[in-house]
Amino acid sequence: MAVLRVGVAAPDPEAKRRFIGFHADMPPEDLLEALRGWWVGAPKRIAQSGVLPVTLGGFVVAVLTGLGGWDSRSTGNGLVRHRFDARLAGYIGDLDTAVNMVTTGTADDLRIAGLLLGTRLESTSGGPVAYVSAAAQEVPTQ
Repeated sequence: MAVLRVGVAAPDPEAKRRFIGFHADMPPEDLLEALRGWWVGAPKRIAQSGVLPVTLGGFVVAVLTGLGGWDSRSTGNGLVRHRFDARLAGYIGDLDTAVNMVTTGTADDLRIAGLLLGTRLESTSGGPVAYVSAAAQEVPTQ
């Protein structure tokens, strides 16, 4: 499963969206835009599970679901970046109490977000998109 590793929200240096990264105080629509792209990676592999946990410092702070399609664009330095069709299934407002701030969505979206939010996912990568084995992670059940 792909994992998106982000930093604290900051203005997008490419001005393709308002922000890039995560901040708990962002409105959900801004947060979704800040997280769903433009990332370098293998789009089919990223979208394969239909779920993209977003980590900050190794902790899942948001969950994107409904990944299926994506837009691609080439950059001036030869990289291809992708922006994914996605829904914001959940995000947390505080790591101390990992409560899903999203209250609407499909039952599966809310269940998946509830399982992942606040958990720690160890991943290694040289960039923002990393991969973890779901079987190797201890995901709590409710």
